[in-house]
Amino acid sequence: MTDFSNSMLSLAIILSSMFAIVGVMYGLLKYRDATVKLPVDREQLARIPAYGLQQQIQDLQMDLIGSMLMGAMIVSLPFAVSSLKAHITVGQFPWISVTTGLMGLAYCGFKTWKNFSKLTKLRLGHTAEIATANELIGLQALGYQVFHDVQADGFNIDHLVVGKNGVFAIETKGRHKRNKDLLQTNGNGPGSGKKSYQVFYKDGRLNFPSWTETKPIEQAERQAKWVSQWLTKATGTPVAASPVLVFPGWFVTCQTKPPFPIVNHKQLVGTIPTLRTQALSPQQVEQIIYQVAQPTTS
Repeated sequence: MTDFSNSMLSLAIILSSMFAIVGVMYGLLKYRDATVKLPVDREQLARIPAYGLQQQIQDLQMDLIGSMLMGAMIVSLPFAVSSLKAHITVGQFPWISVTTGLMGLAYCGFKTWKNFSKLTKLRLGHTAEIATANELIGLQALGYQVFHDVQADGFNIDHLVVGKNGVFAIETKGRHKRNKDLLQTNGNGPGSGKKSYQVFYKDGRLNFPSWTETKPIEQAERQAKWVSQWLTKATGTPVAASPVLVFPGWFVTCQTKPPFPIVNHKQLVGTIPTLRTQALSPQQVEQIIYQVAQPTTS
């Protein structure tokens, strides 16, 4: 082989590792976009305080990481090409190094897949909670106090609403809308419009178009119980928190009576004021708000 051919082969071998990881990411993105979509449109959500700055910070952080990786690659690439070229020229291909590199590349590909899956779930959960938080702003106009991400014993309460008609522990669940369910309604044949993406409650189960769940119901009840015990102990008066389960972007119906409200995020402002969980005096409301507003919970 000519000197130029050896150089090009060396460069191609080195760059192939980078393109392999990029290929994994591209394949995962295409598969995600072809199979699922977020339940709500992120661009249509009202922006939370400092949202624009948060996006700029995240973009700059990614740029900094990219610059550091690019700098390392620019410095090391000539040495790597020269070393690999020398082995090819003398006919002593570094099989051990290449084998080790392939093993490392396979591990990086696996980590990319795992991290991408986790990132997809976090993106879904973040979008769902922001959608719920945006709707809860309407309750503040009605005199309710709203708290987000209340830290508990090893978990968190997504949203806590306090008003004269009780305390409400709101659990938000993000669920992707699967494209294959677009033309069916809970497996009962063709559907149309947004109702094709509906979840209905029946006999203790949440029935989605392609699957069923029970754990969100159990979790919401468990967390509301914890809130009740915590606030009862902290205020010295009985507090009975009511769970509320929210599925942003889904059309929610109930075929049997649920143990507590299970709603779409758009239904929160119309639902919570109608609940009569516990009548609280202004003094009790102030005590509860004071406890929830503390930096830490116990």
